[in-house]
Amino acid sequence: MYAILIAIVPLLSLIALGFALGRFNFINAAQLAGLSKLTFTAFIPCLLFLSIYQSEDLSSVSFDLLFAFYFPVITLFVLSFIVYRQFFSRSFEKSELLSLATTFSNNVLIGIPILLGLIGEKILLPAFVIVSIHSLILFSLTSFFAGFRAASEQSWYRTVAMSLWITTRSPIVLSLMLGLLFKWLDVPVHELIIIPLTFLKEAALPCALLVLGLTLSQYKTESNLKLTTSVLFAKLILLPFCIYLSASALFSLPDWLVAVTVVLSASPVGLNVFMFASQDSQASPYLASAILTSTLLSILTVPLWLIWLGLT
Repeated sequence: MYAILIAIVPLLSLIALGFALGRFNFINAAQLAGLSKLTFTAFIPCLLFLSIYQSEDLSSVSFDLLFAFYFPVITLFVLSFIVYRQFFSRSFEKSELLSLATTFSNNVLIGIPILLGLIGEKILLPAFVIVSIHSLILFSLTSFFAGFRAASEQSWYRTVAMSLWITTRSPIVLSLMLGLLFKWLDVPVHELIIIPLTFLKEAALPCALLVLGLTLSQYKTESNLKLTTSVLFAKLILLPFCIYLSASALFSLPDWLVAVTVVLSASPVGLNVFMFASQDSQASPYLASAILTSTLLSILTVPLWLIWLGLT
């Protein structure tokens, strides 16, 4: 339990600091946008590139890993869409957005920092391989079911193409591919390059956590108890349990990879869910509430999953 506290409390402290800085207007929206862009286009790509390039083993990446994670994710997305549409369509018309909130995790800002603290840098490659197609798969599914609900497929094709374009241009994906390429080809990188990249790497997680707190401080929320309870139970309990069964029983992944998949899926609702629906005046306040509430509840649920996984 002490190891869990050591891994989580410093992260929560930085998130709380970011929240306070944003809530009391020490950092405004423009400054947040600059810090966020710097973090996700420089700091995190340096962290990913160096971790892959300096790793000793690439065998943790496999199709089994992706199937173990995304088979339950896609299945739950489809089933939850049916349930939300059946029982909550009067209070929340766009059921596909609820399914997105149910399955889209805050991996980069919550899951990966926790795993780094408990397991170490070997989690970075498999974790970022999962993350690299997270938005592509789930945003495409969301657009498909939005088209299904609206009896139109035009938006589905447009969004898939846009998601694919954005994914291939993402600094995270590009640094992942570059790290793998340099590692496989055994390309030498001089220490004069490694050292400044290391400086940037060390800034990645603190800045990412501050960005999370700052972003959460700007959300305007709206509550719906029954709907929120359903989404949060599915996101924080049901999804990680399904992925645990998939990774351990169905695909027989090593214990540490099972931990990677479960902790990533047990992370709270991702910020990109709000950004995806930010122009929707009905959906965005509720999704902001789901993000805030799930982030607070994950303070309790994630440690329980860590205990379940034996990461103490």
